[in-house]
Amino acid sequence: MKADVIVIQRPERQPKAQRYLFAFATAFAWIAWSWLWLPLVTLVAWGVGLRNGYVQLVVLKHGMGARDLLIVVAIGLACVMLSLAWSGYNLLRYGKLDRRRNRPVADRLAMAGALNVLPPTAIEMHRSQRIVLEFRHDGSVSHRRERLPSAALAQSAR
Repeated sequence: MKADVIVIQRPERQPKAQRYLFAFATAFAWIAWSWLWLPLVTLVAWGVGLRNGYVQLVVLKHGMGARDLLIVVAIGLACVMLSLAWSGYNLLRYGKLDRRRNRPVADRLAMAGALNVLPPTAIEMHRSQRIVLEFRHDGSVSHRRERLPSAALAQSAR
């Protein structure tokens, strides 16, 4: 199988309906996963004392009571609005950019020059399913010919 057949590298090959279905399934899985954590979150919240804080502030009316809770809620809403404004700004600024650009196919002559091989060897490498490259300490890259297992077995049988 060639690497350019994989859907992840070529998302335009996947039908739009399938992409939307996968996005919906992913969102549903995240919601289900977070729903499973709710009992533990509730237990931790009770342990931290949020219920006790509610009783002290609202039920027993110490301090300003419900007004303090409304201030906390208002600050939380302000944070949400600020986050929404920031994400909207980023969407307007970067939303139209194409972040997945198709990379051009490597030119065989350029590949031959970069790997220090002859053009026929580069063509053979381009057609092969697997190649072995060596990255040297000086930063150069070279192609290492490797015997196929069947050729090695045939030679050892002689």
